[in-house]
Amino acid sequence: MDERMDQPVGRPRGGRELLTLTAGRRSGLALKRLVLIFGATYLGLVCLTNIVNLVNVVAGTHSRFLNSQNASYIASVVKVYAVPGWFDNLAVLGAALVEGLGAWLFIRALRRFRGDGSGLTEAYQALAWNIAVWFAFIVGTEFFVAYPSESPFRELLGLGFLMALLITLVPDAPSGSSRPGLPEVSEG
Repeated sequence: MDERMDQPVGRPRGGRELLTLTAGRRSGLALKRLVLIFGATYLGLVCLTNIVNLVNVVAGTHSRFLNSQNASYIASVVKVYAVPGWFDNLAVLGAALVEGLGAWLFIRALRRFRGDGSGLTEAYQALAWNIAVWFAFIVGTEFFVAYPSESPFRELLGLGFLMALLITLVPDAPSGSSRPGLPEVSEG
């Protein structure tokens, strides 16, 4: 095997590698870490757009940049139950908090996930939180009879399950590579 195949591509950050992309031996690990980066980035961005929405509502401004505009959308959905006017803002705040916590869980998992079992508990915690968030959103839209709104959450829930399967089933290294605790697979 060419020695260069095992060398990281990219730079360490602050003494720790956040993403080690390798050309050969640990490609499964790199893919798993990309899943964690995706989760952190997506939930972080969704959290940010909800915070921008709340700031605009509280300040009485109408900026559209990074504004989810979820408060007005939620108000249009929950009007069927004549809930108090502050409910939509509280719902957006709650969403931002659970999404922000999810982003933090993915970042924590990414920092600790090194393959061969290290950081796996943190990765599963982030993935479970992600699945729970989208399931809760589906239940919420079902409760408020907002069926057209449910579709993206079903897709995100499915994506959450796919991410968990990828972390669980893809080996850190291709067949034939040495992995502690697993038998050597010969290519025959």
